[in-house]
Amino acid sequence: MKVPRAALWFAAFLALASCSASKKATIYATADYPSWKRTTDLVLDYPIPGHQNRLRIPRMNDMGFTVKPTMEGGKRHWDFPEGTVIVKEVYRTPTPARGEPPIQLTIMVKAPKDLNAQGGWLWITQNLPDGAEAVFMGNFCITCHANANEKHPYGDGNPSEEFRDYVYFVPGELSSGVGVKK
Repeated sequence: MKVPRAALWFAAFLALASCSASKKATIYATADYPSWKRTTDLVLDYPIPGHQNRLRIPRMNDMGFTVKPTMEGGKRHWDFPEGTVIVKEVYRTPTPARGEPPIQLTIMVKAPKDLNAQGGWLWITQNLPDGAEAVFMGNFCITCHANANEKHPYGDGNPSEEFRDYVYFVPGELSSGVGVKK
C-alpha cells in the first residue's frame, strides 16, 4: 500500500513539531538565585543608564566566585569562567518597601561560544510574571558594561583601568561605600 505524499509530509511536520515543543529554553535565573552571594555589599541605589534611579542587587552563582585575576601589562585582568551567571534584581524605586519584589531581572551569562554573545557574555532579561528569558540583541548592555573595563563614574571608578570582563563589581574588590559616586 502506497502512502500519499501529503500524509508523509504531515507526519514529518508533526514529528518535528513535537521535538521542538519538548525542547525547553534554558533558564539562567534559576529559582535558587536569591540564595546566591552578592557581588558587592554596596547599596546600589543611585541612578545609572539602563536601570534608572532604582535599587539594584547583583548576585552571582558559585562559578563566578572562582575567578582569579591574571597580570597583563602590569594590570590585573579578570576573565570570568564560562558558566558564570550574574542576576541583577532591579526594583521599582531606590528604596523599595520591605518584601517588595523586583520589577525586573537582568542577567549576564558568560558563554563565549554562544553565537549571541557580545564580549563573551549573553545579556538577558527575565519577564517576572512568567519567568520567560530573552537574550537582548541590541548593543546597549555591552556598550555600557564596556565602561567597567576602564575609568568610569560608578563604584570605585576603576582607577587603574583593569580589564574587569564587563563586570562593574568584581567580588571582593569593593565592599565599602568608599569611592561610590551618587
